[in-house]
Amino acid sequence: MIFSGVIAVKRNAHVAPIKRAEKTQGLGKRGRRRTIMRIGIAGFTHESNSFSVIPTTLRDFQVWEGQAIIDHFAPTFHEIAGYIAGAKEFSYELSPLVAANATPAGPLTAATYETLVGRLLTALKNASALDGLLLALHGAMVAAGVPHADAETVHRIRELLGPDFPLAVTHDYHGNVSEDLVTDVDALIIYKTNPHIDQRERGLQAASILVRTIRGEVKPVTAIAKPEVLFNIAFHNTSRSPMEPLMQAAIETEKKPGILACSIAAGYQYADVPAMGPSIVVVADGDPQLAQREADRLGQRMWNTRAQLIPHAPDAATAVQRAIASEHKPVALFDLGDNIGGGSAGDGTTLLRELINQKANRWVVTIYDPEAAAACNQVGIGGTVSLTVGGKTDDIHGSALLITGKVRTLHDGTFEETERRHGGQRYWDQGLTAVIEVGRSTSRRGGLLVLNSRRTSPDSIHQITCVGIQPLQQRILVAKGAVAPRAAYEPVCVEVIEVDTPGATTINRSKNKFYQARKTLYEWRQ
Repeated sequence: MIFSGVIAVKRNAHVAPIKRAEKTQGLGKRGRRRTIMRIGIAGFTHESNSFSVIPTTLRDFQVWEGQAIIDHFAPTFHEIAGYIAGAKEFSYELSPLVAANATPAGPLTAATYETLVGRLLTALKNASALDGLLLALHGAMVAAGVPHADAETVHRIRELLGPDFPLAVTHDYHGNVSEDLVTDVDALIIYKTNPHIDQRERGLQAASILVRTIRGEVKPVTAIAKPEVLFNIAFHNTSRSPMEPLMQAAIETEKKPGILACSIAAGYQYADVPAMGPSIVVVADGDPQLAQREADRLGQRMWNTRAQLIPHAPDAATAVQRAIASEHKPVALFDLGDNIGGGSAGDGTTLLRELINQKANRWVVTIYDPEAAAACNQVGIGGTVSLTVGGKTDDIHGSALLITGKVRTLHDGTFEETERRHGGQRYWDQGLTAVIEVGRSTSRRGGLLVLNSRRTSPDSIHQITCVGIQPLQQRILVAKGAVAPRAAYEPVCVEVIEVDTPGATTINRSKNKFYQARKTLYEWRQ
């Protein structure tokens, strides 16, 4: 019950590629002979939620070019940091081109996609002779009229560079991998952890394979298997079954002779595209049959877990009751339906409403609401506010809620994360941020409502510590995410409760809401 196929070289031989450097003896811009290979590095990443009403436009992207890429990414744990570190480890010269990234939301507008992919292609055209390219793509980018935007980007690059140009791509663990993309790359490497804390290592792995390819030491061939399962995001934690043993099997497969890389993409169920769902991608050294055999073996093993893949998370009322009664303090409630890292709105009120209705004490909830944050700023610290918060993006994340309380702190919303956390990001900016004391008294009852002005995934605990909140002094911490916040919240929360809430990232969306995804997936047959 798996769909699979060997990916052979199917490139257009008639394409006239841009000039490539002569292995390690190419000519530099001024005609001086080089004795070191030159590798281009670039990135174009976005996780696009087909069910979000927030379109992603050019203004949502942060773009780095040239030296700015090295300056920004080198001190992080991102895969581009791995590309950069590879220059020293594998002896190549860096040619930083363009990198662009935006917070997950709805699909890119057509103009946004064309503008950014155009900048990338232009940078490639203008670059000095390159020996190879390392490219960071998410794997779940969707643009208007382009369901598999990452595959389209790679195809355009392949047409520009020619059929023999060495190209290695890295993907997010939540990518929906299509055969078209794998056809056009020499190697595809995917994160092995969720929360994503191994990105830098995957960048180094991609760099190693690319360098060995350029030197003629290996000839990568790739196979893909796509099991007929949805593999719900509720089961994406790579430290727990059913994914943990599957990922360990992939790691062991990489130790076999002839295998260059073995990756599992758990898939991204919020992109309604033909290739939606998990994938096993195996890169072998010149042996397509070996690659396919290993991909199919792991694909069958994933298929065998199908009975474990039906989610059963508590609803908001039940989850809050459990958190209040828990002996573990603090308890984290993960708002699955309003998962910002999955492209949701960030202004869902379902859990906030339950906490207030059930008279919970010492809770912390973060809501994206720039209008409310601005109102708090106008009143100032110590001022009393009465305003409606949340529920302003759409009608599926809970209605706006009237809140009265005292402004406790105001902050510019910037913070730094120096530890390995999901996504590898170091510098954060959630915009003007206000903290309101709601129903608080001298007995520390009530809670703290954090209002920020930029949708920010809770991948770092410093999102709340930067505004003066001490997590260990609280009883209930709400994080709008699924698995990503674990690296930030598990160190301070003994118990994590995943909550089945409504929203753009609900874990129980009907197959009738999908139009392009395969309807034959196991979970949808139940």
